[in-house]
Amino acid sequence: MSGFQRVNRARLSPRMLENVCMVSKEACDIMTPMVRQFYYALNGETSKLKDDKSVFTIADGIVQHLLVENLFGSHFDAVVGEEEDSNVNITTRPYTVDDLVVPEEFNDSIDAVKAQISELASCLDTHSYKNISVFIDPIDGTREFATNKGEQCSICIGFSQTAGDGATGAPVAGIVYRPITEPATWAAGAKSEGVMMGHLSMGSAPNAPHKGGFLTSNGSISKFIEHLMSGMEFARVPSGGAGNKMLMLLEGKGNCYIQDRGVSRWDTCGAEAVIEAYGGTLNKLSNFALNNQELSGYTYRKSTANADFVPGLSNLTPYNAKNKSDVKKGETVVASDINAVKPYSNLCGIIALDKSSSTPENLAAIHSAILKASDLSKPAYD
Repeated sequence: MSGFQRVNRARLSPRMLENVCMVSKEACDIMTPMVRQFYYALNGETSKLKDDKSVFTIADGIVQHLLVENLFGSHFDAVVGEEEDSNVNITTRPYTVDDLVVPEEFNDSIDAVKAQISELASCLDTHSYKNISVFIDPIDGTREFATNKGEQCSICIGFSQTAGDGATGAPVAGIVYRPITEPATWAAGAKSEGVMMGHLSMGSAPNAPHKGGFLTSNGSISKFIEHLMSGMEFARVPSGGAGNKMLMLLEGKGNCYIQDRGVSRWDTCGAEAVIEAYGGTLNKLSNFALNNQELSGYTYRKSTANADFVPGLSNLTPYNAKNKSDVKKGETVVASDINAVKPYSNLCGIIALDKSSSTPENLAAIHSAILKASDLSKPAYD
């Protein structure tokens, strides 16, 4: 299908948020063959460790650059991306991403994708998005992407209202898209317009002798999460990528994703919009736990300070601290100064539930289990 056909099809939507969901999905479709090419050829010359020991690849830099510079550009109030500090050159050869040189065999694919994404951007002219901001995680689950677990990775794009009357910075639309699965699996939504679309790989959460599936990271989990999972009598379902786990909720592969550490706004903006469009919920864990089941989400707006910071609630880590020197191995440092933490770290934890788990009865039961687990080991909220 040519770029011209893509553009006309996307323009058929008269609704603003549905249109941006469709455009974002088309962009992910266009980029998928290129992302797969990167994935299957990834090596030490096309990936590296960042200062916080997280993984960065040429896919992260190029996908974000294409979305920011060639698609969303100046159409929106603001654009925030996880890799906004990366220096990408895909204009003059040899192409580079920071100090990584893009292999020559990728250049033609990059050029073709860039042309199609630039053409697709004209779809955004049909509406005004000047009150909307964009949050992007170009490759959510990069460690999995770099270790042959690409089916657990996703492109996350979220849209929040940040200007105009009643702007709260809450998500209004989003998409979470797995480019490596065959075929690609994804979900998009905008609750206010009744938009719910996607292509998912449906499965089943663990049952007997457990009551459901508790989604966690592949790695270590906090003592709080261990106690909570045991108290709820849920089976652990480990997987990588926050966005991937949100899709797993919608696919019936887990019933809850509760995390007290380690995610950021670009991980959750799109996912929060999608989960809510599908009838579930994604909110701050601390507010739910401490404020009698209060359901309140994060604030998604461009900022130099963390909009949801609560002094004394969170612990500093290499991932959320502005200055790594503030975090010393073996020490627990409580975050008491807003200037010590990164602006987009989710320092209040998250609680994400599918539609069936979001009933008043289930929320009350989960809240009770959280309080009991907190008595045994406090959430880290980092």
